[in-house]
Amino acid sequence: MIPGDGVTVAIDGRSYGGPITVTAGDSGLVVIEETEVESYLLGIAEVPFVWPTEALRAQAIAARSYLAWTLDRGRSANGRRFGYDICATDRCQVYRGLSGVRSDTGYRWSSAVMSTAGEILVVDGSPLQALYSSTSGGRTRSVEDVFGGTPNQHLRAVASTDESSPFTDWRFPIEFDEMEALVREAGHLNGDLLTVRTRLTADGQGPWMVDIVGTGGVVSVGTWQLRTDLNRAASTLFPERFPVTRPDESGHRYPQTIMSPTFVIGEMLRYTPEWYGPRVEPYFEVQGHGWGHLVGMSQYGAEAMARNGSSAEEILSHFYGGLTPQAASGILPETVRIGLTTDSEAVSLEPDGPVTVRVDGRTVAETTLGSWALSWDTRAILVSPPVGLGLAPDIEVLRVFELGGTISLITGRLVSAAELRVTVEVSGRVVEQSDWTLTGAGFFVNAPRVERSTRAPVRVTVESRSPQGTDSRTVAFVSSAR
Repeated sequence: MIPGDGVTVAIDGRSYGGPITVTAGDSGLVVIEETEVESYLLGIAEVPFVWPTEALRAQAIAARSYLAWTLDRGRSANGRRFGYDICATDRCQVYRGLSGVRSDTGYRWSSAVMSTAGEILVVDGSPLQALYSSTSGGRTRSVEDVFGGTPNQHLRAVASTDESSPFTDWRFPIEFDEMEALVREAGHLNGDLLTVRTRLTADGQGPWMVDIVGTGGVVSVGTWQLRTDLNRAASTLFPERFPVTRPDESGHRYPQTIMSPTFVIGEMLRYTPEWYGPRVEPYFEVQGHGWGHLVGMSQYGAEAMARNGSSAEEILSHFYGGLTPQAASGILPETVRIGLTTDSEAVSLEPDGPVTVRVDGRTVAETTLGSWALSWDTRAILVSPPVGLGLAPDIEVLRVFELGGTISLITGRLVSAAELRVTVEVSGRVVEQSDWTLTGAGFFVNAPRVERSTRAPVRVTVESRSPQGTDSRTVAFVSSAR
């Protein structure tokens, strides 16, 4: 589906401006948008657009740098399989099309993107893997302490203070039997659970480790890996219990059970009074900081620095080992292919203007209006085109309903999708005229609620237009108002 100039296509409530390609994969429909690089940046939805300007500019440069690194590295296994350059989720960068920049505060993000157009972070002529995450809880982590591999001087642990995030610090209890069930489900328990303990390391000295001591031996696992495994186990075993509710007044639960690699698990004792004396019960307490992998820029840390007067360049230099943005000459391509989804059973493509539709390279509809419904059927695509595809937008069965001198309802039937405009005249004077509104084929309803206090001649005109033609119908009558 190729949108015309200025046309966007809505998919699941989000608007996209580039050509949309839908193919049939092994487990569902694969939906890909191809768009210009800066248009892709406009669709990034990683931070609130009300944040300070310099924090938004830093985020735009970091996101563009991460895109450049992703493209320079080459497509992932799924990218090669399905034909996209970067995914649209937090596994890559959160991309939501043009809906965000069309919001009341979207102009602020648009300004941040455009004022930094083409700027990225570069190391030895190549784009930096400009990792970032929500909240550090006071200090970011060195890349080798989370993901392993070779240390990178531009992804080292640094302080990140004054973060106004609800996720800077968190703690919650886990009962002994819950912990035993969780680590067993995660595949990290030998025998029956005896205890769990955490070993910390200094920055750059490797990941924090958790020792899970069972009757059959000790299993040691890094906190980043254990976070992933326990989050999955908790959603399987105790979805009503975890994640726990935040202690603030929001009443919301935390977004994940364990939110970062910066946490410790300690065994605690609970004393309960009984008639024969106190009963001692062991349990565990998890204490952690931040949300995300904590490598590179802390987004709430960037917001804090901007709030305290730092520029985007100063923010980036702080979190990325002294780097400042450069022009990405010759590094970024003109367009990027974004994997919006790879496993949808059904997709509705709803353009807000004329589009051209091609199937297997052949044009089946040119400059046409209306929504297309697609569903997956074992590596095939079942297509339901708009009703009246290719037909002129004829208006049928136009009716006007008046109640006590008020025109309260105008109805009719439209043969094919078109833009409609309704005009109401009283005594030869236009008293109301709607904007042109894209309307699907079938019955339409308009509720103008035009009121008059005396009998008067009334004309109601409905016009339709589409690339396939135009039509107009008029109903004239004398108002029953007295």
